[in-house]
Amino acid sequence: MNARGLKTLITGASGFAGRKLAENEAKRGFEVVGLHDPKESPELDFESYGIDIKDGDEVRAFVKKVNPARVYHLAALSSVRMCQENPSTCFDVNIKGAFNLLDSLASTGSQIRVVFSSSCEVYGLVESKEQPVKETCLPAPINIYGLSKLLAEMAFLFYSKKGPENKKDSYDAKMTGKAHNSKENLEVMIARSFNHTGPGQEDRFVFPYVARTLARIEKGLEEPLLKMGNLKTRRDILDVRDVVKAYSAIMDKGQPGTIYNVTSSRCISIEEGVRMLVEISKLNVKIQEEESRMRSYDIPELHGDATLANIDLGWRSELTLEETMKDLLHYWRTKEGVI
Repeated sequence: MNARGLKTLITGASGFAGRKLAENEAKRGFEVVGLHDPKESPELDFESYGIDIKDGDEVRAFVKKVNPARVYHLAALSSVRMCQENPSTCFDVNIKGAFNLLDSLASTGSQIRVVFSSSCEVYGLVESKEQPVKETCLPAPINIYGLSKLLAEMAFLFYSKKGPENKKDSYDAKMTGKAHNSKENLEVMIARSFNHTGPGQEDRFVFPYVARTLARIEKGLEEPLLKMGNLKTRRDILDVRDVVKAYSAIMDKGQPGTIYNVTSSRCISIEEGVRMLVEISKLNVKIQEEESRMRSYDIPELHGDATLANIDLGWRSELTLEETMKDLLHYWRTKEGVI
């Protein structure tokens, strides 16, 4: 794709995936403009503005000023726990913020391609026989975060000038209002991302927490003990660097109104990932499950099917789990001053 003259807006630009996506888009030659939380003062290598996604007037003025041709919407309250504990904030950011952005983009009248970063949490509980889960699986979220992402998906498809393509057992035209409410200037694609990690992720997520704790143990700042939640939970884990390449591929080649799983198609238990990090660290550490860290709203197992992304986009995850974990541990060892 010829990047010349195509301005790219990334919301949530100061976040974990946002930074990596901005880096990837800049390398591809696109002019990147970011939107970040106004309460933050991030050090970024690209132009970004503190805009309150919950303020419709502020978002509209910003979109008019930037006039983007391509938009990646990553801004969200993305912690399952934080959303569960603060549902009103979650809905304000994840749903109202989505409507504010969509309404602002539609009002420009310009042709704009939009990729919305959704989540595998929309699927909820899926029987083992139905996994790896395809995009046509009927969503049934079991936590507030998953619900907010599903409602935001519906908003994005509501505004898309075509769609949805994944019709069987999924959204239909009546659910998304296609017959009467589509905005002819917006081409919207949905990226249902499965769990991803890598260097730069905050330690409020499980694998960065383990990596940081191991670094602190190595430095003598903590006892050799990892206090964990449910280690039996199984997740499809991929590297954030593969994820942002998928987002770019969806932007370039995705069909409007289509939902794409962004998944490694490999499923491991949390325990397997933790033990891999411990093995890489070469530390003698005790791993201990704690009842206080268990969450009733966690999905026991979620394994995704990436066939559609493979076929439509030519995308598949490339980095191995071991490469990801090595880089994650190296990041935290550096950050904690071990090396």
